[in-house]
Amino acid sequence: MKSRTCSEHRSSLIFHRQPRLSVRLLLALCALGMTVRSSQEPLASKTPAREIWMGVYINGVKVGYSRTLEEAALHRGSQATRIYSESQIRVSRLGSNPIELVTIQESWQDRKARPLEMRLTTKMSAVETVISAVVEGDKVVFTLGDQTAKELTAQDPFYLDIPVEKILKEDGLREGASYAFKVLDPVAYALSDCRFLIRGQEAVLILGEKKSLWHVTTELDSLIPMTVEEWIDAEGRVYKAVTQTGFMTTTALLMSEEKALEPSPQTFDIAFSMLIRSNRVIPDPRSVKRLRFRLSGLPVAKLRDLPWDNDRQRLLEIGEDYVVGETASRLFREKDSLRLPLDREEHASSLASTVYCQADDPDIQETARRIVGEERNAWRAAKKIAEWISRELTPNYDVGFASAREILENREGDCSEHTVLFTALCRAVGIPARALVGIMYGDGIFAYHMWPEVFVGRWVALDPKWLARDPETGEYTTDATHFILGQSDLDTEIYQEMITSIAEIIGKLKIEVLEWDT
Repeated sequence: MKSRTCSEHRSSLIFHRQPRLSVRLLLALCALGMTVRSSQEPLASKTPAREIWMGVYINGVKVGYSRTLEEAALHRGSQATRIYSESQIRVSRLGSNPIELVTIQESWQDRKARPLEMRLTTKMSAVETVISAVVEGDKVVFTLGDQTAKELTAQDPFYLDIPVEKILKEDGLREGASYAFKVLDPVAYALSDCRFLIRGQEAVLILGEKKSLWHVTTELDSLIPMTVEEWIDAEGRVYKAVTQTGFMTTTALLMSEEKALEPSPQTFDIAFSMLIRSNRVIPDPRSVKRLRFRLSGLPVAKLRDLPWDNDRQRLLEIGEDYVVGETASRLFREKDSLRLPLDREEHASSLASTVYCQADDPDIQETARRIVGEERNAWRAAKKIAEWISRELTPNYDVGFASAREILENREGDCSEHTVLFTALCRAVGIPARALVGIMYGDGIFAYHMWPEVFVGRWVALDPKWLARDPETGEYTTDATHFILGQSDLDTEIYQEMITSIAEIIGKLKIEVLEWDT
């Protein structure tokens, strides 16, 4: 979540922004952080802490709340302003029990509204992920967990969010005025471009009460381009905020704490809103060896730039507003496999232990060695791990994007958990492995999916959640309804890799199945 800045000139101003929930929902329906304990000690101050609450809605269904608290604090021994924001969203996936996604952002800025530090914590299920950004002179250092994710030099001024305090102080609210700023963007590990436009005054109905408010628009060039429409009063207080991305719209309304915390009798299903209906029913999708289809709903340039350059996917035709493609399942035979361990320099990133994929964890290494035993044929070893994953993990849509260590302990989860643990176990015994992000067919729909692939002489897809055998050879194969949109090494770049793969596609991509072979 982002929060408005507040300088010493107008310390009474509260300008709360609706948390950027769409980004969180996309990433975090994979899973993330709940409790942040501030290491900073609040200052004694005559100015009381200021707090506001908003109810959050998706498609008219109340899914949670957001809260922002601003107070004076010490940061590394100096006076500062601490801005604490949290949101709690309750949704389900594919009819599962509701899951809660909690996002907390704790930020500090100096007396001139210059950012000092930001800590973004998210949690779903038992998994907590923390992204931090610390300003050190003209440098900004981003960390994911205890690993440095990125370091950059800040050439120009930047803010925690749109500096509305500065705008109000210097210009006031003027219809048609526009501004451009850089803002600290922890999810992108960047200083992202942000534009702010004052559209004018409008009469707006807020929870049954008509108010005259200023309509302002913020456009953020983050991993997912985002637009926030807000209605504010002359002091900058937000009464309504609508956040739009390519695939989802969330609405936040200013209300009392009691009303914001009030649970909704309805539950919004996040997955159903992202499914792609198929025009044809494929009776036995796991046996599909070749699938030909027409894609539309996106600009042709975007369709053309999808990952066609692999041995599973081919681009056949480019039309005015569509493309025709073909996917194929590819067999790999044991006799063609390399032998373990495959400690190759070119595959270092696919062998590494990461914050999500802890291949160096003692329990994961011991489990991997027990599964593989004395096997040195890399492909046979990978298949043993896939069989173990398929046998040991209980499918559960209520689990978010857990780490390998947590999955090994809990033994349950969806496609992401199958993929992450499989990848960690493979890496633990020297098999390069990575995650693929895309879609696959089942029960009349194409759904967003994650599955792994291993390097055993060439890269071979092996989906442990949907293990399928070729009837002629008995070899495991990944059926042709799996369409790749991107890939990830499950490292500190995981957010960028996953969002970049599907951000502009969710809710827009259309698939027309033309023909298939089994």
